[in-house]
Amino acid sequence: MFSERLVTIFELMAKREDSDAGRGQLCAVTVQITEVSSAGIALGIDRHSLLRFCASDEMAESLIDLEITVGEGPNRQTLDTDDTVCEEDLEFTSDAQWMLFTPSALRQGARGVFGFPIRIGAIRLGALCLYQTEPGPLSEKQFNDAMLMASVIGRGIVALQAGARPETLSDELQKEATFDFSVHQAAGMLAVQASLDISSSLVALRMHAF
Repeated sequence: MFSERLVTIFELMAKREDSDAGRGQLCAVTVQITEVSSAGIALGIDRHSLLRFCASDEMAESLIDLEITVGEGPNRQTLDTDDTVCEEDLEFTSDAQWMLFTPSALRQGARGVFGFPIRIGAIRLGALCLYQTEPGPLSEKQFNDAMLMASVIGRGIVALQAGARPETLSDELQKEATFDFSVHQAAGMLAVQASLDISSSLVALRMHAF
């Protein structure tokens, strides 16, 4: 069963590559294989900061950006705990959890959110987050497919980045990513002007936009 699903994932990825479907193909394939509403990938810049790598649609994109702004949510918690996060219905989540993230996420249409670690061995790369517009748990098949997809994504990111210069993103990953490079250029300028690190500069920009 495992090998069959892996073959299916690679076939979907190959079809999208052949069709020149554009950026965010890993996220798009994740939606197809797990049959959820949308999906996004957030990379860990460090222990405290996230970077949106790709998203399947505007909702996933805005929800990851929301996490970067408010500093809480499923991707952040997944990266912190190195464990899966399953919130079946944001309307009935604990008031103490994600106090800033939850109200905005609900307004954007998300009801269920599920985070899966992206890692290679002990190295944490980030998180894969699945979003549902209807409440309810993932099925066992969806959960297993998401775990498998997170593993494929982790190995794919490492393989694509292998030949890049230190502290740079490979051309292949830049072609896959859906984040706005102008935001990171602005963060670089702000970091110099305000004597901040890049992570703090990105948060400052997101807070201003929020």
